[in-house]
Amino acid sequence: MPMTSFTDPDWRSTLEEAGFSRFDSWWEAEGKLVEEGNFRGTDASTSWSHVSRIVLPDRRTIYLKRQQNHYPHNLLLKFLRILTFEIEWRNYRRLRAAGVPTMHFVFFAKRKIKGNRQCILVSEELEGMTPLDTLVAWFEQHGWPPRRQRLAILGAIVKVIRKMHAAGIIHNALYARHLYVNVPIRDGVPVIPGEAQACLIDLERAKFPGPHSPKLITHDLEKMFRRIPQWPASDCLWFLKRYLGIDRLTPEAKAIARKIAPARK
Repeated sequence: MPMTSFTDPDWRSTLEEAGFSRFDSWWEAEGKLVEEGNFRGTDASTSWSHVSRIVLPDRRTIYLKRQQNHYPHNLLLKFLRILTFEIEWRNYRRLRAAGVPTMHFVFFAKRKIKGNRQCILVSEELEGMTPLDTLVAWFEQHGWPPRRQRLAILGAIVKVIRKMHAAGIIHNALYARHLYVNVPIRDGVPVIPGEAQACLIDLERAKFPGPHSPKLITHDLEKMFRRIPQWPASDCLWFLKRYLGIDRLTPEAKAIARKIAPARK
């Protein structure tokens, strides 16, 4: 039977002390809306989904995702009434089982009440980490770091993607805003560490086509580099060789390179 609730044992006492011990306490929680909610249907109560930021009494920050009757566009999943956050929870567990670094969920629950299907997902803040698109925007405005540091960032990212693809999983929304690296912004300036690390967020669209599927390239790598066209072409080629495990570009690799890094400087 599918899991209907989960609380990270390491977080249980913290959440209970903050007043979050029941589904209703989460459902009624007040927090700062992170982005404008997603609403569908004839009125705001038909289908909705949103994310809030909450600072706990111990000063740690969590992100609360709540939704009601919010189904994916996939007709089968919509017919089965599986909420998008429930899909993300399932994908999260599969990615974590494969050893793929992701955000960390501390609470999950779903229920059906008065004909409405509701779901809650709670993740801890990725402290000290920054989305890749934020870093690229900063580099474009203030100047790119030395190649050694750029490759440290890409090296951390390629490790995550290789592990995911080796497990036959595609992220399917591998945009720069969904890739986080341990480059904190301090006093308005990115601080690039000696050893970079990366992780993924927004897992609800992940698919499982297998480790030899062409979608690993077309649905992930091409999508990622298309959203960061500013990244130097030589770095992109370095990334591709690391991803493929080769020292020199083969004809097949060159064909991929033309797709992921076209017309770059």
